[in-house]
Amino acid sequence: MENRLALVRATHLNTYISVLRDMGAPIDRELAQSRLPKYIEETPDLYVSLPVAMEWVARTGRDLPAMELGLIGAQAASLSSLRPTQQAAIMTAQTGLKRLKALSALSRFEDSALEMSIRQEADDVRVTCNMRGMERHPHVCFAEWLNLQAIISVLRSVVGPTWFPSELCFTSTHRLPDAVHLAFPDTRILVGQAFASIVVERACLALSTSVLATNAQATHRPAPQTLGPAPLDSDQIGQSEDWEFVTVLRKMVQPYLADRRTNVAFIAEMAGISKRTLQRRLKLCGSSYSGLLQEARFELARQNLENPALKVIDVAMMAGYESPQHFARAFRRFTGITPTDYRDQTS
Repeated sequence: MENRLALVRATHLNTYISVLRDMGAPIDRELAQSRLPKYIEETPDLYVSLPVAMEWVARTGRDLPAMELGLIGAQAASLSSLRPTQQAAIMTAQTGLKRLKALSALSRFEDSALEMSIRQEADDVRVTCNMRGMERHPHVCFAEWLNLQAIISVLRSVVGPTWFPSELCFTSTHRLPDAVHLAFPDTRILVGQAFASIVVERACLALSTSVLATNAQATHRPAPQTLGPAPLDSDQIGQSEDWEFVTVLRKMVQPYLADRRTNVAFIAEMAGISKRTLQRRLKLCGSSYSGLLQEARFELARQNLENPALKVIDVAMMAGYESPQHFARAFRRFTGITPTDYRDQTS
């Protein structure tokens, strides 16, 4: 079993929640009956189980063909769902290729299963979105649509809003409804492929954003670009941790702290493993579930303390502490200072 479990930032699921709500779906009832966190719409930067999220979208939107619902979700998505530092890392890059490299480097912090890569194919470039371990999930098309739309949005930011790819590929085997062909009339669309991907003309990647701004494309000669990974500082990414088992599990627990659904059996179910396996793997990592739970609470509380709009008591409740006093004692054990002192030092 791989050490990396499949998580996705809640903001991307919220795109589908918003779409389905606008379509009249009983969102509140469906969320209440689901295994998703109760306050998911209020916590877009936390992470949720990708399989659970995709299954919820499929069940709640079951009246629509899956590929059509995926298309609608993609059309509603935008790069604004990324954190500001991530948007800046992409939009300040000066060519289409550099923007794609930035997106590729950042994508793994949006979806822990996603591996985005760029490779040359004759006169074109193929950007692949490999959903490691999720390729044959029956509802993977919902994630694939958002991933491919992010690439399209980045390229349109350079080439223009009327640009369309020559080819789109999905691992999903769902049939393609007419709505998809109408949205991409001149694009070859394939399903049942080894990985999701998009084909881009090399000329698009060489375009310079500064040249477009000055309408000087005819005289611009962009420097040669390579197809290697784009280096980004950890502060640009907004998160420097790798997706190892303890980190993923800690992220998975955090959305459930506020509604106190942190029973080890429930979290193991969210992770797709048995309770015994979860505890054994934590032990191999030198940790325990009770220790991980304390770390998850502290990490979430510390992050929320840096938001001056939140009262300390709200921070305590959001992290699942029983009372402000309990929170203060636990926080002091980690830092040696009170939550209020920490906020004063970081403000």
